[in-house]
Amino acid sequence: MKKKEYIKNFYYKNSGFSLVELIVIIAIIGFLASISIPSSLKWLYNENQNSYVRELRSYFDLVRRETRRWGGSCNIKVKNVGSGIEDKGFNADCIGINKSAKNNSISLIPTLKSTVFQEVNTNFNITPKGQISTNNSINSIVVIIGGRHNQVTGPQNPKCLIIQMPAGSIRTGIYNDSYNYYSNRVGSRLNTILDHNRCISY
Repeated sequence: MKKKEYIKNFYYKNSGFSLVELIVIIAIIGFLASISIPSSLKWLYNENQNSYVRELRSYFDLVRRETRRWGGSCNIKVKNVGSGIEDKGFNADCIGINKSAKNNSISLIPTLKSTVFQEVNTNFNITPKGQISTNNSINSIVVIIGGRHNQVTGPQNPKCLIIQMPAGSIRTGIYNDSYNYYSNRVGSRLNTILDHNRCISY
């Protein structure tokens, strides 16, 4: 009987945490959270930008295929998007593509999330042969994609997407110019001074 009571008392005396142990555990959890949450947010913001680059590349390839297939043409214009707004970054005005299903697919322009911005050097046209043309003398369409979120790590190098003229081949990379990422940056705008030579391929 005494042995059972001893075991019972030993179990109850050693079955819990002391106040000091709880404080230490909470402090460790708080420290790990303070490290992991910013890293997770940074990864999420970066993935949003990568996703938009992929969607944009796929969209431009789709429009070029459809204009060749149906003998149509499209005028792609940069759409101004204000700060904190989620909206499409381009308008597509297409003619000569008579199949309504194809027009619907061309209208599926990627949406800029509230944490992503873009700047584009010019509006452009896609001809019935799938070629790229503009009303100015530039050689390439330049799109840069960065973040609309506050970063404490300083200036960032945005991603870039280059459409070669007239063939329409597309490459992606990192733009060799620093941008500050902040939440009230406009989502989409024209920036005619963007230089395709500053886009360094991955």
